[in-house]
Amino acid sequence: MSDYRGKEIALLGETKGRILQVLLEGPRTATEIADKLQIQKSAVRVHLDSMQTEHVVKSYFKIERFGRPRKIYELTESGRELFPRKYELILSLILKKIEGMHGHEQLKKIIESITDDMAADIRDKIEKSNNSGSLDESLKILNSVSNDMGFASSIIKKGETYSLLSQNCIVHKAALKNQDTFCEGFHSRMIKKTLNGRSNVDVQLKECIALGNNYSRHLITYNGELKKKKK
Repeated sequence: MSDYRGKEIALLGETKGRILQVLLEGPRTATEIADKLQIQKSAVRVHLDSMQTEHVVKSYFKIERFGRPRKIYELTESGRELFPRKYELILSLILKKIEGMHGHEQLKKIIESITDDMAADIRDKIEKSNNSGSLDESLKILNSVSNDMGFASSIIKKGETYSLLSQNCIVHKAALKNQDTFCEGFHSRMIKKTLNGRSNVDVQLKECIALGNNYSRHLITYNGELKKKKK
């Protein structure tokens, strides 16, 4: 069995990491896992119960022709995501190929088109929440989606000004080579398009991980009161 890798798996502990590696090979019973790793079945069950709580493992009963049903354990999609996946390597190769075939401007247009579709999906969630008129609620949903995407984001509010902080860049390596395409054409554009229709909301990228900052920060300014006074 090959050694498991990945910081997230390591954080779960050595035994859990070994169990996950076995389950990566396919569904197993607790007994099969215990035999494979040569550890107590009771210890395996404790770890499996814990990993089910963490939603990295799931179980179901398999009915056999003879005998009692067997409890089978397998990885969830979240469990599989703990293992290294070279998303950014594949992404970089795809981007390089598109740019080579169609040029940089066409690459930007493709990224922007994809971003607009993503923003439309987020706006749809905001509309369905019945809170589309509230900037606070809209930003909460945007922040939730950002976290689901892996940005590790949070919202900070000061008066009528908001900051959307992202501790992680999900396309970091690609952004290093295509800063304008991804930091502005993707990340900033997604925020702006999500809040599309709000003429009194301004979005500016103030810090950027791809430019060497520790985090990315989008400043979102709400000028609602100012707009009313001008009417």
